[in-house]
Amino acid sequence: MTPTSLSTHKSPFPTSDDRIDDLRTPQSGWYGIGALTYFTTRKLLLNPFLVGFSIILPLFMYMLFGAGRDYSDIWVVHTNAAASVLVNMGLYGIIVAASSVASNIALERISGISRLFALTPISGHAFFCARLCALSILNIITLAVVYIIGYFTGARMHPETWLYSFSLIIALCLLPVTIGLAFAFLVRSDGVFTVTSCVIVLSSFASGLFIPLNQMGSFMQSVAPWTPLYGIFQLSQIPVYGWDNFHWGYAVNYAVWTVFFGVIAIWAQRHDTAR
Repeated sequence: MTPTSLSTHKSPFPTSDDRIDDLRTPQSGWYGIGALTYFTTRKLLLNPFLVGFSIILPLFMYMLFGAGRDYSDIWVVHTNAAASVLVNMGLYGIIVAASSVASNIALERISGISRLFALTPISGHAFFCARLCALSILNIITLAVVYIIGYFTGARMHPETWLYSFSLIIALCLLPVTIGLAFAFLVRSDGVFTVTSCVIVLSSFASGLFIPLNQMGSFMQSVAPWTPLYGIFQLSQIPVYGWDNFHWGYAVNYAVWTVFFGVIAIWAQRHDTAR
């Protein structure tokens, strides 16, 4: 074997130059999304204010208006009266949680955290998807807790109704996400939480989520179909009352308001980026 062949032979073991080359190789923009989702989910679950508004408040209102009442055991198509109240309050908790987390995501971007993550391999799209995945996990956990406690306090549904109702509420959380993003990019401060809460509370009352529309005056009954949460509330009632009560106006209301707030969020975000 000649000295020349010895000098050109590549060692089977990694050298310091190989390690440097590996470190210089660009990572995927989705690298680390699992860890980011995990830590974001943990952060959300350890937020006492968020947990309080998404779990404790709906359960308190359910205990106040649904559980242990004279009408609680009256059967209403696929559920008893207590379970129908539970569905309404569970939906309200998901709306509050989704809009709050979405507002926080937008405020993080406004504050410049995207520049911090620009120093890491993870992309802006992966960062946003990680936040949305964490929000979905939060919604699933909080709604599951509300439903489990509701079951042990007298709420009853047909077995498939539990699944349909749970899945539908989780799927409909896109609207409150767009509401939170839109107002956050417009207000651009912590005041967005006050604005969003006012919009959600007023829309919840106006749409019949807290008080049935047939118990309101004629004016509110005529205004309700035009409010932001009317469609999402009526769609969430389909597993409770059956498809016979479905109306395409509910889906149109939900789609129009979702697109409306989504367009505002996109416009405000691009305006902020351009600025």
